[in-house]
Parts: sequence; C-alpha cells; structure tokens
Amino acid sequence: MRRKRIDREVVVLLITTLITIGSWVGFEVYRAYVKVTVPAQMEKYLEKIDPTLNQKVFTDLDNLM
Repeated sequence: MRRKRIDREVVVLLITTLITIGSWVGFEVYRAYVKVTVPAQMEKYLEKIDPTLNQKVFTDLDNLM
C-alpha cells in the first residue's frame, strides 16, 4: 500500500515540473519574440545628455525677456 502512495507523489511532482518547464520555455520564447531591438541608425540619437546646466543659456534668456 505504501508503494502506491510514493508513486502517486512522484507522478504529481513530475507533472508539476513538466508544467513549470513548459511555462518557462513558453515565456522565454514570447519574450524573445517581442524583444525590441534598436536599429544602428537610431543609436546616434541615443547619446547621453550632459546633466550640468549651462548658466549662459539662462542669462541669455533672461536678457531677451
């Protein structure tokens, strides 16, 4: 009687593992399919912006107003 209980637990564990692996593979395939790639021509527009403020620009704007 004890033998059947162990077999049932192993089957449940194997089915759960199979579902987990299948879901994992499915999500990875979906993620690879919808992954956004940036074309080489667009990389020049993605340059970093200098975070320091140019005080001369503000004084020039102040003088215009």
